[in-house]
Amino acid sequence: MTKGTSEKYNDSCLKIFALISLFSKGETKFEDVIKLFADENGKVAQISNVTLNKYMNTLKIFGIDVRKKKGIYYLHKMPFSITLEESELRAVALMKSALAFMVNSKIKKELSLFIEELEKRYDYKTKQLDTVVKNTRSYDLTFYFMKFKKQIAECEKYCQEGNKLYISYINQGNQEIRIDCDPLEVKYNKDSVLISVYSPRDAQVFDIPVESILSINLISKNQKIKSKKCTAVKFKLRGNLAKSYKLREWEQSEGYDENGWLTIINSGEDFAELANRLFKYNINCVVISPKYLKTQVSKMIDETLKNYL
Repeated sequence: MTKGTSEKYNDSCLKIFALISLFSKGETKFEDVIKLFADENGKVAQISNVTLNKYMNTLKIFGIDVRKKKGIYYLHKMPFSITLEESELRAVALMKSALAFMVNSKIKKELSLFIEELEKRYDYKTKQLDTVVKNTRSYDLTFYFMKFKKQIAECEKYCQEGNKLYISYINQGNQEIRIDCDPLEVKYNKDSVLISVYSPRDAQVFDIPVESILSINLISKNQKIKSKKCTAVKFKLRGNLAKSYKLREWEQSEGYDENGWLTIINSGEDFAELANRLFKYNINCVVISPKYLKTQVSKMIDETLKNYL
């Protein structure tokens, strides 16, 4: 016992640490919380809401945010907690998958420890989102790194140097496409690796799978990328979809119209990827412009309906 403090004071301090330990293990029932106030024989003493709130307020003062929902307590945030977005959690998942085929080395050990310490600091919101990401994404990129290691490295180099390129590749329709473009970034999406490029002629961003590329040639080493002006896609959402929709970094909202539709302006997303995403929104989404994308989404709907006729 610390000199100058009472036994009751020290007991209260121990209960604070016990509460922190309990909440850090995950969602906690009310009956498990009050067990901390049991006597030596295990009998739970009467504890009022006022007393319990004093302990909860003490935690709050020190930056420990504990919340309660339907009789369940959960640790929402600690002073050292961090909040990550879905794209950042994907990056962590990618690093974890990379560990599986890295050679045993100091770097592998340090990366593993880094990820472990990082995950310990997820706040409640990030932990929930991480569960969703883990259940919906696959990051088995071993095949790509083994077979397309050289191509991926070249794509990374092209994006860093920023020179204009002439790319020939096979699209989803098994057609050979040739475009002059500006390399933007290499993306690790699901179980594939893509290079994102901007085509000035089409004023559009394309995401090209590495394995579909036939050839890449430099147009000019001195011709650097200019600021891109992508064709903007305008679409509307309604209902719960509009309320819960989270804007991408390349999107902006024009707000709701008189009929309750939310208007979104999308600039810089691959048209094929965007069309697939908007198609999933079904009747709660309407594409306004450009006409090309409206036609593409309508065609996807028609082809889907044929399967049910």
